[in-house]
Amino acid sequence: MVPTGEDTLIGIAPVGHLDDEGEQDWKAIRQRARQSIFNRLVDIGIPDLQEHIKFEVNYTPLSWRKRYNLMKGATHGLCHTLTQLGYLRLRNRHARYQNLYFVGASTHPGTGVPTALVSARLAATRLLEEAAIPVQRLQWPGAFFQPDLPALNRI
Repeated sequence: MVPTGEDTLIGIAPVGHLDDEGEQDWKAIRQRARQSIFNRLVDIGIPDLQEHIKFEVNYTPLSWRKRYNLMKGATHGLCHTLTQLGYLRLRNRHARYQNLYFVGASTHPGTGVPTALVSARLAATRLLEEAAIPVQRLQWPGAFFQPDLPALNRI
């Protein structure tokens, strides 16, 4: 993905979500967020990174809404109020429709890509266990199950 001798750097600056009350100047907000990342890099001893950039991609809540249909372009799902944290967060199985499962940043366990992946793992494991399909826990980090594939055909 990166040529030999080159590096990839990802900078993330939280900027909020789309506001229903009025238009936001995302071009200006993006530029301020981008500059704040470079300012921080200067503070930690990397003063000339901008001079070495060969390719750059950035996203705003407009991008996230258009690309992934995220409500208000919010990449982290539901808000972080007391009723949306920890145990109170939306469960990954519908209370009434037992065969309806939810996966993503707005469901248990929480926000962001890593926890959305955990959410997917929890839902997949739950589906397999409820379908009485053996789940073999794998031993290396990051692996979580290897379903009995012939059993999947019986669902």
